[in-house]
Formats: sequence, C-alpha cells, structure tokens
Amino acid sequence: MMNKLKGMTLLETIVYIGLFSIVLVMAVSFMLTTQESNLKSQRRNTIHKSSEFVIQHLDDRFENVLGITNTSVFNTDNGILDLQFDSGTKQYTLVNSTLYFDGVPITPSTVLVSKFYLEPVYQGNVDVVGVRVNIVFVSRSDSDITQEINMLFSIR
Repeated sequence: MMNKLKGMTLLETIVYIGLFSIVLVMAVSFMLTTQESNLKSQRRNTIHKSSEFVIQHLDDRFENVLGITNTSVFNTDNGILDLQFDSGTKQYTLVNSTLYFDGVPITPSTVLVSKFYLEPVYQGNVDVVGVRVNIVFVSRSDSDITQEINMLFSIR
C-alpha cells in the first residue's frame, strides 16, 4: 500500500519562509518610514508653533510699548531688544540659543534660535519707531528642519 499522507516538502517550506520574510521586511520598512515621517512632521510643527508664539509675543508687546531704549543692540545675530513700558524696561535676549523675554524663556528646549537679528527703523535720524526682526529657528534634533521669520514691528 502506498502512503497517501501528503505534507510540505523542505523546498516548499523554504519558499514560504522566503516569501514571508520579504513581506515582513517590506512591512517593517514601511512602518519605520512612516514613523520617521511622523517624527519630522512633529518637529516641523513644533518649530512652526514656536515661531507663531514668538511673533504673537512680539506683536502683543509692541501694542503697549512706549519706546525702544538706546541700550538695544542692533545689526548683529545676537541682538538685544530693550522695550520701555509703563511698568519699566523689558528685554528680549538670545542666550545659549534660547530666546528670553525679561529673563523668561519663550522658546522650548526642543527648538534652537540660531539668529536674532534686529534692524532699527528710524524716523528722522534719532528716533527709533520700529524694528525689523529676523529670527531663525532650528530643531534641536534635526538641524535640517528650520524656519525663518522676518517681521516689522512698530511703536503704536
């Protein structure tokens, strides 16, 4: 009598394992690519939110500013902006790649500020009536992810 039990041969098993391995490698590759893409999107989003916050912060402060003091440092990548308010002088500074307002950091630790360039806008030759601000934000985790803002803020 012949044995009628049929099973998988060694060759069939190797082919199935090979096909399964190819599918598994493709799935893992897709998942890693998706994860990396999501991480880059999160970093871009963090930089965008930080830049929007800084723009809004500056805009809000210039609503109530009385003047820009002569102790401000212009035309350098590490500018200092001293603003005069009813309550006294407040200062924007760039220290260790973090932007500060009156000693309080306004950019998160995941975002570096590589440039805080201030250019005065004069009325006549003496009175500073506004400031052109150029700020460059860089992701701490991925230096390829950057955002630059250029704004003009004036005393109202």
